Amino acid sequence: VVMVSAHMLAKLTGRTLLLHWNVNSVSRHAFKLKELPGVRLLPDYSDKSEVVFSGPVKHLYLFHMMNSENLGEVLETLGCSDLQQSLSRYQVVTVSSNLFFAPLLKVNPHVPEDAIPGFPEMLHEMFAPGQQPVKRALEFLRETGWGKLDWWGINIPVIAIHVRAREDGEDNDDWPTASSPNRIMLDKLRHCLEHAIARELKVKTFDIFVASTTESARSAVVETLGELPGLRNVLTMKSLDRNRKADTGAVDAMAEALLISRAEVFLRLVIGTSGFSTFAYLSNALRLQNDWVNDLPWLKRRGFAPNYVVTEGCGPNRCYLAPPDVRMANIGWHGKQYTQRSCGDPVEKVERKGSSALGCRGLRPVTSKSGPTGDEL
Repeated sequence: VVMVSAHMLAKLTGRTLLLHWNVNSVSRHAFKLKELPGVRLLPDYSDKSEVVFSGPVKHLYLFHMMNSENLGEVLETLGCSDLQQSLSRYQVVTVSSNLFFAPLLKVNPHVPEDAIPGFPEMLHEMFAPGQQPVKRALEFLRETGWGKLDWWGINIPVIAIHVRAREDGEDNDDWPTASSPNRIMLDKLRHCLEHAIARELKVKTFDIFVASTTESARSAVVETLGELPGLRNVLTMKSLDRNRKADTGAVDAMAEALLISRAEVFLRLVIGTSGFSTFAYLSNALRLQNDWVNDLPWLKRRGFAPNYVVTEGCGPNRCYLAPPDVRMANIGWHGKQYTQRSCGDPVEKVERKGSSALGCRGLRPVTSKSGPTGDEL
């Protein structure tokens, strides 16, 4: 999300974007950078280990947790200023961020309304899935007969379930609270799944693909699915490396995201938080990328799959319809004295356009059809 946002900034200002896989280096195994004018990898720009620029440099530092006064200055630049003019005196502009900041560019009054597309389109323009995860995903699709015709000539739909559970050593900021769901959450998952099936599927037979950040959570969900009416097969990838900081872990995570992008329904279980998931947003955005399944034309997709989320972090109602598009993390908590800039409040504008991290406010409770007005699940 940071790199595609930086690409938009480079295009708006007529600059060359230099990418350096220096922090999350394993991502280079998950993604393949497309050949684009104005985008280069730093090693292709210079064969030296360090590059020194002689002219003035502008540093854009934008993080969820940062000095509030510095945040205000960056919001003024990205969300209000004439970007070409305000950055013209700098030979180099560097971007350090952990935020999807393209929505700030979109609400900038100097940026044309249609200049900033959605995240799936930005991702598709700049990156393709890497060769290794594509190979892994295709092997799984062929081995399982994912989505192929049954005896009656009907495509068997696949429902994807992803569990966001707590991993050892992970950052605890807005992170799951347990490594596996308890019985109450598993029961809620099953009820939400049954409702999604009745609501979204037109056939009585289906397969379910289960992925998770922990093996214990995946095993618990697989066990919960037993004897589910209409369930033909439970699909899981074997021999997974769940360490996303390792090369093989990045490959396996991308392979799972590619598989989820082919599902007819996407259901997530998040333990202890509101349901924010960069992995889910990536899986949804990959729906737009169909070149990797050219040899399996029945698996080409368009538009988002219905997204459901089961969470205990948003009150007593635990089954929700969730927005599929990526959100910018909430930075409004810094306060109006820092987000109110010369053109108004860019953060507030982003939220009004539906591109901020709405958290629980962005989820819609799913109701059953049993009661006269609908009973919340």
